[in-house]
Amino acid sequence: MAKLISPIILLLIIIVSIITGEFYFWMIIFLVFLFLSVKIVTPNTVKTVEFLGRFNRILRPWLNLLIPILEITKSQVLFRKNFPVEVEWVTSDNVTAYIGLNVIYYVNDDGDDTQNWSIYRSIYSIDDPKTMMKSTIDEQLRAMIVSFDHKEIFWKREEIGETIEERLRQRLDGFGYKLDSIQVRDVKLENSVMMAMNKVVETQKLKEAAMNEWESKKIMQVKQAEAEKESKILLWEGMAGQRMKIAEWFKESVDLIKASDNKLDGEKILRFLLDSSRIETLGNIWSSDKTKLIYLNESLEGYSKTDKLVAGSDLMK
Repeated sequence: MAKLISPIILLLIIIVSIITGEFYFWMIIFLVFLFLSVKIVTPNTVKTVEFLGRFNRILRPWLNLLIPILEITKSQVLFRKNFPVEVEWVTSDNVTAYIGLNVIYYVNDDGDDTQNWSIYRSIYSIDDPKTMMKSTIDEQLRAMIVSFDHKEIFWKREEIGETIEERLRQRLDGFGYKLDSIQVRDVKLENSVMMAMNKVVETQKLKEAAMNEWESKKIMQVKQAEAEKESKILLWEGMAGQRMKIAEWFKESVDLIKASDNKLDGEKILRFLLDSSRIETLGNIWSSDKTKLIYLNESLEGYSKTDKLVAGSDLMK
């Protein structure tokens, strides 16, 4: 009924101005009344109208008419709001913890403009929703923080967020608000504890790095030892094969010489072959620019001068 009063008054002003003939006077009154009656509501906003102090209706975004002086409005925004909250409390092992949260909430516009639904309750059932949310979060968080030690609180972020969200959602629903989400944005301990924890982590990382380096060196040493072992095995196998070939060559040479002259015995033939080998060795020694001569003790019994010279060349290899 109240929403029809303004158009009726405007119509009466026009009729009176026509009857009385005082057109300009009543036209001015008409324009003033029209200016005071028009109320424009912007998007994502609603306004409640109180007629003589009593709730009357809700204005939606559009051009609306009011009864000047008799009707007043209260605004409510419908877009999402962000509310940061920080809580400080003591853990079970007496360490001060700081937890920061972001609460995203909004008015639940259920389309019902009566006194029984969300928009009405969001304006008339609570004066400051942020104070209510902060007290609820403080109460819930402090009860949770005191049950954790300073190490647990870091990997309990998800549990903290879920518990606070469930409790806060119930409280907001009773006042016509909806909870969009809660993010646990930060978990901190007092500076001295954080520095100590960082030092422990740093020491552990250095220890792991040292262990990895030691393991790497150990593996390298094992691999190197295995490589040297295989190298020496191959070397000795090569030397053994070389000796076998030399022995076979000597045997073939002795057999060949004996076949040409049966009067020669094996010892003389072997001595001849050894002397030939020594002479060849001496030739190889003197062909090098880096040859050095070493004089051996003349008292070495059983060695000829040639044997001593060959022995000295062997020492220099």
